[in-house]
Amino acid sequence: MPGIRVLRSAFPVLAALALSVSACVNDEAALNPTLDADFLGYSNPATRQTTCRNCHVTKQRSWVQTAHARAWDDLQGSGQAQPFCAQCHTTGGFGNAAPDSAGYLAVNAASRRFYQDVQCESCHGPGGGHVSSPDDATPLSTIVADTAATIGCGTCHSGEHTPFVEEWQGSRHGRFQTATAGRAECAGCHEGRTATLRFDPDAKFIEQGSSTNFAITCAVCHDPHGGPNGRQLRRPINIASLEENLCMSCHARRFAPDPASSRGAHSAQGPMYLGEAGWIPQDFAYDNLRQASSHGPASNPRMCATCHVENFSVTDATTGAFVVQSVGHEFAAIPCVDANGRPTGAASCPDTERRFNACVSSGCHTTASAAIGARTILAARLNQMADVLWRDLDNDGTLDALPVDSGLLAQVRQTTPGDFSATGAGATVITVGEGVWFNAQLVRTADGSLGVHNPFYAEALLLSSTQALRARYTYLPAPRPGEAARMAERARAIGLRLP
Repeated sequence: MPGIRVLRSAFPVLAALALSVSACVNDEAALNPTLDADFLGYSNPATRQTTCRNCHVTKQRSWVQTAHARAWDDLQGSGQAQPFCAQCHTTGGFGNAAPDSAGYLAVNAASRRFYQDVQCESCHGPGGGHVSSPDDATPLSTIVADTAATIGCGTCHSGEHTPFVEEWQGSRHGRFQTATAGRAECAGCHEGRTATLRFDPDAKFIEQGSSTNFAITCAVCHDPHGGPNGRQLRRPINIASLEENLCMSCHARRFAPDPASSRGAHSAQGPMYLGEAGWIPQDFAYDNLRQASSHGPASNPRMCATCHVENFSVTDATTGAFVVQSVGHEFAAIPCVDANGRPTGAASCPDTERRFNACVSSGCHTTASAAIGARTILAARLNQMADVLWRDLDNDGTLDALPVDSGLLAQVRQTTPGDFSATGAGATVITVGEGVWFNAQLVRTADGSLGVHNPFYAEALLLSSTQALRARYTYLPAPRPGEAARMAERARAIGLRLP
């Protein structure tokens, strides 16, 4: 048959291999004379012992704990098993660099149990050549994630029931940021090959020596071989630590001003969430434990993933028929959705066209309307506070003096310009003006949530920054009538002690 190789008796083949590599043999080969000579499969299907396990013990130990090792049983237990499901729930040539669909799809019914589940060779390709010549034929997997690719995660983790790759392609993780090309300091979080090796220095994959820049693919966050964290994640998502939390490993880059650089905040979401971001005024007195009453880890153990990785079913609004199982890999906390509730991938849309259900299912808000209302009030409050400090009237992202920009910082820029030129080589001090400007940028734009990641902390940072700015630059105008009283009232509400 086209696409199916002629199978040989596995016993003489593997017996010959045993002469040179005695440990790497299929110990049940004699019971199944039609096993594939190229795809080794299980050594013992009953205990899920792969033939590769005979040498790669550590990989076997972690892999057997993953959903890949239960792929066949989970399919049968779903009550929805169909013949076409086999290519993704078994081991063979589908999804790797093998020349055809051997393995499960090629052997007789009695031998198929050796190729059930997503074993090593599902990603690495046939291991027969590697067993006979380990040094010359090491089968490598790929980090490519593309629905159009014939190898890689996208061959199975796509489609209406598992649209991981489709959603990922529409996310910012799925698009290489060309502005970072060639910048070594950016590659660890922006380039797929470098980021994969950053998490796993011993990783080996097909594209390792390529000069092509890759986006942040599946293998950056997920360890194909499994590990101690759920969903095969390379690091936990439930630890409030910039060093240990998976998301914060990258989303915690420049979260405090650097006297040697005039650049503002960048990817500061993790520290903002934990209440550790920004320039801290000298008299800043804020109870960080208040974060536990909003989106903090005490009430939100999945932290970033609670809102940014929501799994939900979408059905047709008229017929109720299944449309898609969204898997949250757009990583949008409040995604834009169509009339059926399916994420559209749009970067912006009105709140009425967004999905706020993660805010409700997490237990933080009683209804989607309540979440929308809280976000609207917070945005208005923070924008008002930020406007007092700085309005970028010419939209160039740079603080200009009056009248090009407006606000207290623009007046300081005009009156005391030297306080914004202390950065660069040899600089050691951040002035109050520079620190407050950093905070204004951080809350309004760089954090990307306009305070939602940590509402009380964002307010406290802006209120305290305003106080510090007026205390340092005494020529600034006093608060308008009623402004001081409102600031004091909000400070008490959020647990901030103003001087």
